[in-house]
Amino acid sequence: MPRIIVNAYTTWDEFKLDSVAELFSDSIFKRGKYLFRGQRNSEWKLTPSFDRWFLRFSAGRDRVETARRLLTFFKKECEGLDLSISDSVWDDEAQSLALGQHYGLPTRLLDWSESPYIAAFFAFNEAVLQGETSDNVAIWALDTDDSIWTGEQGVRVVDIPYILGNIRLRNQAGKFTLSKTPFPCLEDYVNYFGEGGVALVKFTIPAVEATRAIADLDAMGISHSRVYPELVGYTSAAKMRVILTSP
Repeated sequence: MPRIIVNAYTTWDEFKLDSVAELFSDSIFKRGKYLFRGQRNSEWKLTPSFDRWFLRFSAGRDRVETARRLLTFFKKECEGLDLSISDSVWDDEAQSLALGQHYGLPTRLLDWSESPYIAAFFAFNEAVLQGETSDNVAIWALDTDDSIWTGEQGVRVVDIPYILGNIRLRNQAGKFTLSKTPFPCLEDYVNYFGEGGVALVKFTIPAVEATRAIADLDAMGISHSRVYPELVGYTSAAKMRVILTSP
């Protein structure tokens, strides 16, 4: 059995009708069984920001050690700052990385959501705002019950507590994967450990379905104002409403 499978849909409605049945044998959604991630281009890999950054100067360097040193230097630079956070944040690797990522530090954390529809919002959002409708978007599903995500082989699912007023994390039902492997993307990691059940499912949908999907998600209460609940989100929400209501 392949560890990664791809389901190609032709419409947004087809995804809504069939995706839950594809993932759950009884066709009943169970929160937490899968994590979901949306990407605007279905050709993009599941690559954390650090691994994209690392490729720019990778010659002769060790990926895992470089990631460790980057976090160490970030912590050092923050010494003495009053960030109004608990000291326990610095003692926990995942929380330190999440704090850094929130402010632009390249990390090996990859964002996921417990909601397939929030993931779909991220997949289709830029397609609408930028008019990028010539390719397919991807909505990934990660099976949290698969032992490959326990950390024993190098990647684990982590749950980051609400820190530094990061209301985005709460509103996006956010979770993360944390990689400590030499692999640049999760697909390479999963394929290396080739035995077992399906660890990742990729759903692809034509980006031309973006306007229909975003309007549908807006009716569900999933919009910029929810996933980015601050002025930058409200600005994007205003632009989106003009686009969606234009004749």
